[in-house]
Amino acid sequence: MRSGRAGWGMAVLACAALTLVPGCRDEEQNRALHTEKGVYQGTPDETLSEADRRELQNRAGSQRF
Repeated sequence: MRSGRAGWGMAVLACAALTLVPGCRDEEQNRALHTEKGVYQGTPDETLSEADRRELQNRAGSQRF
């Protein structure tokens, strides 16, 4: 294990390297960082068609005990 000046130099080099490494992945860049309480800022959900709605109602009806 190194001590003295060489040890400090390695520690400074390691800290500098960690500082320069980006902290976020590309898909996390440019996302909203400031949010308003109670306001959904994402993309709106798709509306269900009547056929999809009936299918979900039938599926839920078959799960009743």
